[in-house]
Amino acid sequence: MSFKKDLYYCKNIDDLEKCSEIPDVRQRKMQVLLETAKKLNAEAEKHYGKGDEELAYVFYTKYFNMLNSIYKKPDYQENKPLIRQMLGDNRTNKMTMDRLEALTMSLNERYERLNAKNKAKTTGAAAAPPAMVSNDRSRSNSPKVVSNVVDIASMRLMSCQQLFEAMKLQNVLVIDCRSAEDFKTSHLQYNLTLSIPEEIIQAGMSAGKLQDKLDNESKKLWSARAIKDEVVLMDWNCSEPNPQEDRPIAVLMDILQNWDPDVTYRSPIKILEGGYEYFLLMYPTCCTNPMVQAPSVPQNNLNLIDDIEYPSVLDIQMKDEIILNISDAGNTVKSPTPSTKVNRPIIDRSSKQAALKTYDEKQKAIDEIVKDQTVLLEKAKENDEELHKVAKQLNSIYGKKQLTPSEQQLVYNMMQLESAAEDFKLENMRLREELEEYKRREKEEKANIPLQLKVEVEKATKEIEAKIEERQRLDEQLEREKQQRALQLAIARENKRHLNAKLLEQEKLQIERDVGKSDNGVYDMETMQEPEPKPLLEEPENYVIKPTIPQFDRSIKPQLTAARPSPPHSPNIYALQRQRDFSPVAGSVGRGLTGLKNLGNTCYMNSIIQCLSNTPQLAEYCITDKYKNYISRNNKTKGQIVEEVAALIKVLWNGNYKCVASKDLRYVIGQYQKMFRGIEQQDSHEFLTILMDWLHSDLQTVAQSPEYIREPMTASDKAWLDFTKSKESLILHLFYGQIKSIVKCTTCDKESATYECFSNLSLELPENNNVCHLSQCLDMYFSGERIHGWNCPACKQKRDAIKKLNISKLPPVLVIHLKRFYADTDSLTPSYKKKQNYLRFPLENLNMSPYITISESRRNTTKSYELYAVSNHYGSMESGHYTAFCKSGTYGRWFKFDDQIVTPLDASNVVSSAAYILFYTRLQPSQYISQTCRL
Repeated sequence: MSFKKDLYYCKNIDDLEKCSEIPDVRQRKMQVLLETAKKLNAEAEKHYGKGDEELAYVFYTKYFNMLNSIYKKPDYQENKPLIRQMLGDNRTNKMTMDRLEALTMSLNERYERLNAKNKAKTTGAAAAPPAMVSNDRSRSNSPKVVSNVVDIASMRLMSCQQLFEAMKLQNVLVIDCRSAEDFKTSHLQYNLTLSIPEEIIQAGMSAGKLQDKLDNESKKLWSARAIKDEVVLMDWNCSEPNPQEDRPIAVLMDILQNWDPDVTYRSPIKILEGGYEYFLLMYPTCCTNPMVQAPSVPQNNLNLIDDIEYPSVLDIQMKDEIILNISDAGNTVKSPTPSTKVNRPIIDRSSKQAALKTYDEKQKAIDEIVKDQTVLLEKAKENDEELHKVAKQLNSIYGKKQLTPSEQQLVYNMMQLESAAEDFKLENMRLREELEEYKRREKEEKANIPLQLKVEVEKATKEIEAKIEERQRLDEQLEREKQQRALQLAIARENKRHLNAKLLEQEKLQIERDVGKSDNGVYDMETMQEPEPKPLLEEPENYVIKPTIPQFDRSIKPQLTAARPSPPHSPNIYALQRQRDFSPVAGSVGRGLTGLKNLGNTCYMNSIIQCLSNTPQLAEYCITDKYKNYISRNNKTKGQIVEEVAALIKVLWNGNYKCVASKDLRYVIGQYQKMFRGIEQQDSHEFLTILMDWLHSDLQTVAQSPEYIREPMTASDKAWLDFTKSKESLILHLFYGQIKSIVKCTTCDKESATYECFSNLSLELPENNNVCHLSQCLDMYFSGERIHGWNCPACKQKRDAIKKLNISKLPPVLVIHLKRFYADTDSLTPSYKKKQNYLRFPLENLNMSPYITISESRRNTTKSYELYAVSNHYGSMESGHYTAFCKSGTYGRWFKFDDQIVTPLDASNVVSSAAYILFYTRLQPSQYISQTCRL
């Protein structure tokens, strides 16, 4: 810091300490505290860069006070990865602490010098003879003029602390010139606060004209400007004594100073330094809504140039480094690093009481391990009992050539139980590592352990070790039994293969013959005519698909039969004549808690449909028939896909059926994608991606004419418009985002950017790593990757470059796909293997701020997401099963959707190694997204 601003804020460090206090935040959520801490640190950095040591000290101290409150939160341990992600590791905070200590020393010295100088001036002025003052007056005129100029500039600003003190005395009128909506959302809790919205402030107005635009209540406060000692103007973030002329606060200042002849102000009109945003940070309890966020600063034309995300290639974190760190962390039990180790208490060797306190904490730590182990063993034992029970039942059906639905459900249950057993095994390994770490630390501090505590800790440690070893033996036995079952299943599968192949070939031939007929309900792409509806699917016992005549229960026809006209502007024979057969099983269940029958390996489809059904905005859109106003008939699927999805979601939210069949949806989808016709298992991610494209196409509408498109546009907006072709849909605005791909030359730092839209992120899982965190996968995806032979437009030759991805538009609903399947290069025949990583992912407060562009960070939208659905996969690529875990927006709790079976689910069981697709949202369940709104 070469330049240091003159001291003005306080008189000593003690006064600064008082300004650095924070309110009681114990009841605040962790995410709110982390965002506040991050903002405080940013403010401190800004003032430090400007040379304002006083405000830098205040905000740095507030930051560490906030950190202290975060460490004391009960959920601190479970949020440690998020805390490191948002606020940095111990090394980063140590550097910040070093800076604060340097500021403290500098300020102490400067305050001492200033106080000594002021004392000397006072003493000299009192001792100086009057004649000398008179004689020297002419020589001191020039310096006084300069001094007065500086004083006048500083007089036009009032600090937040000065305003706070003036508010206590009730001698200041605060004029808030933010927008009326912003004032309504949050404002000062001070009875002399007058709102003059920026909407009514216009250049050239007089004070009288401005008064005419105020309501009666505001006019009473308006008259107080003549009798109060001070008048302070405030917007969101003005910090300049002379703001830009076009800003509302500058226009208002001009009106009061030059066009208000009837009032003589008692003191110069001032501007609140830092605006309402600073005051909100320093005195949140004095504001009606301290959780409000200041709007981003409007972009000027310079911002239309692509953001320079990384000034140098050295600023980019490389993928290879991240993978190496993850691999090292996953494969070895290392001494804790500064970012991962448990904080070790500092022991006062001379104090017995300090030692006792320390080992009280140690006893607490060992008690937590015992508690975790008790819960783990109970759950593992229940899972073992259920697993053995199901295994016993399966032994009698391995020789069957065709399984009944109930027998197939047993196979699915076994897959889920085996997956849970693997998860418990990993948790047992985690407890062993925690115990080893605990023992290592205990050994280092053994000399200070009181004898009684030593005995208790050693006893508890041995008990934990014994239970861990016992659990390990059980896991080994379960693994042997699992291998035996896998062998039996392989033999049974081989016996059925020949029969199934023959049946499948016959079925395909029959379907292809049906598809070739234009009068069978299939849209004829050559004649461009719509046929009569085709008979619906029946569910045969052997799960082989054959079109048959549907059976209807007339007593439930009003709820389940759809013979609805299309919107007046788009008549459609399909919608007029279509009748549906959901084959419902009656039973009163909660809304949105109806299961879906398995129609022969359709669990992949059921899982995705349940996740979409529990997307509140999409469900409401279908249930209320809003989608009908936007159906497009001029595309390949002619609106049939969205018709069937909406009809199925409406039935799922009826609440009167235990389960229904998705025959009609499956049939229509099979018309446009052959892979979804048969009885083979499919990939739920592939189904989701194709379904999203179809739904977007079925709901496309023209958003606006080209002449209304705003100019100039950023490169990101141009790419977005090019992708949408000026057509919008609810699917687009819910699920689609945009990624910015940056390629930077390692020689000249030339940066080139391209943009690509996405409906889901496909993340790699670390190799050779049993347990990992979602943040690690995101770090790998958005880290830099070296590429060779890039044609640099600046160097005019091939160069090495770094490729880096960032999100330039965050979607309201973020779908994350985990790439668990990969090609087995060691196999002689084409085959795939599955990564069984146990991925830890947050149920709430997934922060995407580290992965977005600068321009996206300026948007006034939350960057934090909450999990609401998971599509799970159990088993292998050849023989697997899908389920869905969904959080009901209606009931506020989790449920498991296993085909036709729907059961409550404890939130602690949502995270598992079966997680395949994660659905996150930043929207409230009741928040509506318009079909035609722009991102």
